Amino acid sequence: MKKVVFLVAVAILTFSAAQAQDKRYGVESLILKKSSTAMGQTMSSIQYIADWGNQESTETFVNVQGQMLTVFAMIKDGYMYSANLAVKQGTKINLAAMDDYKSVNYLKLTDEVKKKYNIEEKGSEQFLEKDCKKYTLSMTMQGQSMNATIWVWQGLALKSVMTVMGNVVTEETTEIIEGKKIPKDKFELPEGVTFTEINPQGN
Repeated sequence: MKKVVFLVAVAILTFSAAQAQDKRYGVESLILKKSSTAMGQTMSSIQYIADWGNQESTETFVNVQGQMLTVFAMIKDGYMYSANLAVKQGTKINLAAMDDYKSVNYLKLTDEVKKKYNIEEKGSEQFLEKDCKKYTLSMTMQGQSMNATIWVWQGLALKSVMTVMGNVVTEETTEIIEGKKIPKDKFELPEGVTFTEINPQGN
């Protein structure tokens, strides 16, 4: 249960959402290299974005007892997929089932979404020479409180500090790569991985 809540909370606070063919982000294509810390573990990741965010995947690299593991995540065909490629096991969440916990689209913030997540704009701040809007937000899910401060550029979270289920999760973009062609296989589900569907509502 706690793992489901944690996954959904992070998705809500960091992933943009939009209808198919809408622009999820204000840039057509780019690669973001990031560094994050969660539960005492430091990780690096690469986020691939194409077609204004309608194609998106992330590879996260985690060092566990001297062994480098790759965790794959992607939004595809209405599902959010996540998998540990070392053991060929993963999960998938139906985004349409997240009726009570819709993701935040930072390009199209409505009054309803702002009220639901207590979103407040805290001015602008530069990060990696990009003019970012700074937001704070908070929510409660399955009795667990979450809050975050997020630096957003073109709808993308370039930096975030979140407290989820008592765990502080920090993430910072270390490099923005624009104008580079992204291989098509970055937006395909990895072969040989078994994905188990989990309920985002926690039932």
